[in-house]
Amino acid sequence: MAENKQALTKENFDKAINHIEPDWIPKYVSGNNAILDFAGYTFMEVEYNPELTEKVIRNFFDNIPSDTGNVGYNATPKTYEALDNMTETFLGPDGVTLQHLQRPTMKADEYPLLIADMDKFIKDTLLPRKFPNLFGADKAEAVARLKSIVEERVWRATSHVPQIQKKLYEEYGFYPTPTVLPSFVTPIDYIFDRLRGFVGTIADLRRRPQEVHDALDVIYAVRATDYRDTKLTGVMASYPAHIPCYLSPKQFDEFFWPYFEKQVNGLAATGNKLSIFIEGHWLPFIDRFLSLPKDSLFNRCDDDDILDLNKVIGHHHPLMGGVFMQNMKFLTAQKNIDYAKQVIDEVGPGGGLVFGCNKSWLCKGDINQNVIDTYRFVDDYGRK
Repeated sequence: MAENKQALTKENFDKAINHIEPDWIPKYVSGNNAILDFAGYTFMEVEYNPELTEKVIRNFFDNIPSDTGNVGYNATPKTYEALDNMTETFLGPDGVTLQHLQRPTMKADEYPLLIADMDKFIKDTLLPRKFPNLFGADKAEAVARLKSIVEERVWRATSHVPQIQKKLYEEYGFYPTPTVLPSFVTPIDYIFDRLRGFVGTIADLRRRPQEVHDALDVIYAVRATDYRDTKLTGVMASYPAHIPCYLSPKQFDEFFWPYFEKQVNGLAATGNKLSIFIEGHWLPFIDRFLSLPKDSLFNRCDDDDILDLNKVIGHHHPLMGGVFMQNMKFLTAQKNIDYAKQVIDEVGPGGGLVFGCNKSWLCKGDINQNVIDTYRFVDDYGRK
């Protein structure tokens, strides 16, 4: 039996994601930069102030009943400046919102270079192309820029922020989702996210499929792991799946599934799971998940309705959903609560449901009264 609030939350969460009837429906939150605005602050006002950091995080927990996920904020403004604002994720002008802009650097005819020696191609061609001031003639300037980047990263890792998070997680009985295993890498998403971008990758699948196939094999060999040497058990790897929702079922089976399946089977063999954010719509090929080991995936629903996904895979894999971000902004509190009740009634019995939002709370206004009212309803209605 669990000895403290956080251990009790973990015990309950573990039941739910293994299709064991939990004592209450776990409530998942992704309380990102929107928690700053929810407390009335911007990132730079809070970043170097321990008192405000604690105030912001405590304000979130005091208003929204939460069990698992993550609650914090993030940005690296010194890194943006050092890299001439050429990073793909950056802090928006409102001082709160994290924005993302793809800046692909690989050209369509460079697949042979990638296939021949991936690391050399990235080091000698792509990085200098993307960050010319780090590879120019002025070495002193490059060192100063790199020093600024490293100092900021060390600050983020060792500052008061993680210490305050740990303290408040324990105080409120919040169990951070244990996504502690090495990054889950699918080669086609690596091309999509890091090399060719949306337009380039989609075009390459049609115009140069064999080169893409060869590149996928190289990327898998160099960057991915099948997790079979993992010593930990009962934890997760994390994967925000970006490109699959843009693929046809044929492309999904050809370019995505073989590598994904191999890694998930490796995770399951070591007693671990994949926490996957199934971005966009997956219903056209979600039935493939039935061939994977039971409860090996913790599926965080996005644009697909959890009620529809539940009919296909809900008996085989746990699902997280019940809140549509857009509905929190444009529908009444009662309509959101009615939907939450339907999700609990249909998906909750027997375990397999974690209640949560389909988007991370990143922007001003993402956390509003409808969110508070819906989570408080679930906190009450979702208990035995």
